[in-house]
Amino acid sequence: MKRITALLLAVALAFGGIFGSVNAAQANDAQLKVRGDWDFAFGTVHNVGFRSSYNHSSHRVDRGDYPSRRGPDHDSFEARQRIRTQFEFISSEHLKAVLQLEIGDFDWGSTDTDGGGAALGGSTGLAMQTRQAYLDWLIPNTSAAVRMGYQTVHLPAGPMGNPVFAAQAAGIVLNTPITDNFGLTPFWLRPFSDRKDFDNPNLRNNVDLFGLVAPLDFGGGSFSPYVMYGRIGNHSGFWGYVFEYEPDYRRSTLPRSSTNAWWLGANFSLDLFDPLEFSLDAIYGRVSNTRHNDIDGEEKHDITHDVRMAGWYIGATLDYTLDWGTPGIFGWWASGDKNNADNRNGNNVRIGRLPVLGVDDGFYPTSFGTVGYFGVGNGGNDGLTTATGTGTWGIGIQLADMTFIEDLSHTLRFAYYRGTNSASLVREHEGAFFKYGADPLYLTTKDSVLEINFDHVYQIYDNLAASLELGWLQLRSDRGTWQPSGDTHGLKKRDNAWKAQINFQYSF
Repeated sequence: MKRITALLLAVALAFGGIFGSVNAAQANDAQLKVRGDWDFAFGTVHNVGFRSSYNHSSHRVDRGDYPSRRGPDHDSFEARQRIRTQFEFISSEHLKAVLQLEIGDFDWGSTDTDGGGAALGGSTGLAMQTRQAYLDWLIPNTSAAVRMGYQTVHLPAGPMGNPVFAAQAAGIVLNTPITDNFGLTPFWLRPFSDRKDFDNPNLRNNVDLFGLVAPLDFGGGSFSPYVMYGRIGNHSGFWGYVFEYEPDYRRSTLPRSSTNAWWLGANFSLDLFDPLEFSLDAIYGRVSNTRHNDIDGEEKHDITHDVRMAGWYIGATLDYTLDWGTPGIFGWWASGDKNNADNRNGNNVRIGRLPVLGVDDGFYPTSFGTVGYFGVGNGGNDGLTTATGTGTWGIGIQLADMTFIEDLSHTLRFAYYRGTNSASLVREHEGAFFKYGADPLYLTTKDSVLEINFDHVYQIYDNLAASLELGWLQLRSDRGTWQPSGDTHGLKKRDNAWKAQINFQYSF
């Protein structure tokens, strides 16, 4: 910890010396502001990834080649922390630079040398990384604001988040107010650029995203439509990111051709009847056909596959704010993979889920099965259920922010979700190409999950909060879909996971 503190102080002093505010009237000087969130989490998670299901199956952990019922190993108890510190170098109200550094997430005592450990006797694995580094400035004599650099970009969304893009990416975002209530926000992002074979003219190394958001605020609500187009290079790194488990049709080679992608969506929010608030999100996305080469085993036969992804997402929330808390209901529906003629043809693959890209902070209606947990605690992105909502539908009710004692709030939530992916497709094709994006749990129309959250936040001081999250999940799997033929041991039809996590967050 001494090394971490010393390093952060050195960075602050170095930049403060360069951009210090000794004389604010001088054009070359800047004021330095520091802010951040330091998180420390302690708790236990049980049966992450629903591994206990495999104790009743002869296929044990892997369940054949299915990618969707896997999860990382975890100790029963973990202590971890994450440090985010942001430096703002403010020259004037028209110009500032922002640098945000992050150390962690790392587990106490771990000897992981890839940035995830904090072992005895040194700073093993305590790697610092740049989370944001961008410049904010106003175009002279206009109200148009430019943000350029590595930054956080979230497409418009309601309280459940945007499942397509909500992450850090490098690019340029231009915010141009047209009237007091309407504006345009065009942007260009470059999330991938693989330079390993830059001199090869036959390879396309980049992914470029071009988009436009047109937010409109009106009395009692807002409407934010957007469109995003992507040109995906065949050697850009996109395919390795999307297909975390390599499907059979791309296990040997990269795509032969670049392809196009596009998304069209909107968020509509209404608080005209305050304290009643309503939010609706609708998204359609498509990645056009791209051709992949595959090598057919030892025969070395060159086989071409056409792959396409296209799907929908609709989500809505309804909340009613009272003096003591906020009762609410939420739900979503997202298209899934179908057992159609193309998917039964080995040379064509049609993925029916919404294409996703950059979902670090994306879909968060719950605090255990998805990524809506507090601070640095364990949750959906550690191997449980879904981080994107694709291929599922769900509904939930909650009593949020209940306050009966000063500075102490509670949230009680019940959610039920089910798959929209074809069960017969999994049985017939052994699940080989279904895993893509950040979706650790693939649910079919015969699989479901029940989730309960009971979360608490206590504001110890103005800058220090403590949260206690209690979560329980029950996965209900269909044996006929997931149990491999010839497995005489049986598969657990119902499997449970739970967590108990306390998180301390110092915000300044």
